[in-house]
Amino acid sequence: MHFRLAIALAAALVLGACATGVGTRVDTGVAPPREERPSPRPERPAPAPERPASERPAPAPERPAPASERPQPAPERAQPLPEPPQPPAERAQALAIKGAMAYRERIALSPDASAVVELREGPGTGGRIVAEWRAALKGRQVPVAFELNVDRAKLVAGARHSLRGAIFVGGRPAWITEPIAIDPSAAAIDVGLLRLVRVQPLAFASTLVCGDRSVTFGHVGSTTRMEAGGETFDLRPVRSASGARYEAVGDPSTSFWSKGDRATVVVRGQAWPECVPERAPSLPFRATGNEPGWRLDITARTMTLLADDGRTRIEAPTPVAEPGEGFTRFRAPAAGVGLVATLFERHCTDSMTGMPYPNVVTVAFAGRTLNGCGGDPATLLRGAEWVVEDVAGRGVVDRSRATLSFSADGRVAGRGSCNRYTAGYSISGEGLTISKPASTMMACEPALMQQEQLFFELLGQVRRFTIDQSGALVLHAADGRTIAARRP
Repeated sequence: MHFRLAIALAAALVLGACATGVGTRVDTGVAPPREERPSPRPERPAPAPERPASERPAPAPERPAPASERPQPAPERAQPLPEPPQPPAERAQALAIKGAMAYRERIALSPDASAVVELREGPGTGGRIVAEWRAALKGRQVPVAFELNVDRAKLVAGARHSLRGAIFVGGRPAWITEPIAIDPSAAAIDVGLLRLVRVQPLAFASTLVCGDRSVTFGHVGSTTRMEAGGETFDLRPVRSASGARYEAVGDPSTSFWSKGDRATVVVRGQAWPECVPERAPSLPFRATGNEPGWRLDITARTMTLLADDGRTRIEAPTPVAEPGEGFTRFRAPAAGVGLVATLFERHCTDSMTGMPYPNVVTVAFAGRTLNGCGGDPATLLRGAEWVVEDVAGRGVVDRSRATLSFSADGRVAGRGSCNRYTAGYSISGEGLTISKPASTMMACEPALMQQEQLFFELLGQVRRFTIDQSGALVLHAADGRTIAARRP
């Protein structure tokens, strides 16, 4: 009887587990559910003979369901991915212009070639640069792909814009495209393949040296053109009181003003130093330096360096001059140490005497470099006429004209304000001296006569001269008074 009661209790527990769902699998929605089939009920064993209560085994504890069959919490629903970040406003404002450049000729570019693409305001090549793309090609050949991103805030509404590309070789434009019109209101622009053509050399071209820069002026067909600072400007003639003056097409802030063998150059409102003809140094040539003292002499046959106040001497046959942009170099393998002299075409002032020279000079040998000045200081005075702007700090009388013209024979002449004059001059290592002027004997207004008298007086007292940063000539008298003059 007790055995039957135990069996009935076990059956009740099984039925209760089925009713409460314990031991069933919960569908998560991730994979299709499996069909649960009831396990066959084991056959009921035959009743064993009833034993005494003291020999009956203790009832087995209820075994918990396996963890894999426990009910699992429903997973959280997957969240959507966050929105990608929006581009910044300024990127949305950019105008992308892409394309490529190539030429038809089967010519390889040198390793130092570089490419440039410019977007300019206006229809031609003289307008303001709005955006620029540059790349060193490093051996790459045409076609050259480019992409120029332009800030729309820099574009002028309603104005025309043009795009032009070029390839530079050796720092100079060698290939160039024709300018093409660009619509700044477009969302993006693909200009396709731009054809590069050879840059035509300037006819009747002249190269001038402007301090440590140079400018080339000449003609291509009927167009007057200037190459300055790595850029090319088409010019048009404008009226001027003297000389021949030109302005860049579409850019009056860029100009070339020729005055005899010299010129004044302004690039986008920035005035360059006075431009003079590019000349190879004439021989013999001498350069000197201080601390320690040294001297270099270059003749048609030999190049000789005396350094360390005369304790070091190096001599070699004069090599062929190597001209460069703004300099000339002499390179000689002297006594196994090498001797290289570089003569730069810009003004230099001696650190001890204050004397101006036409050339900055560096000399390299045996791992050392010496710096100094060279050339003939008299060449800074000779050439075009100087017009006096100030005498002893008093200025000059309105509409008066006093001038100085230095010649190679050691004479200086000109107008004194009323009369013509002439005098002798000489330059030494210490400075400049001018003899007492001889003049005609005309009579003029008292103000002009007084100015002329003071001018002649100071000329006879001149002891040195300087060239200031603006290119003006300043004559210094022994008592500190000065005469200032400038080439027109």
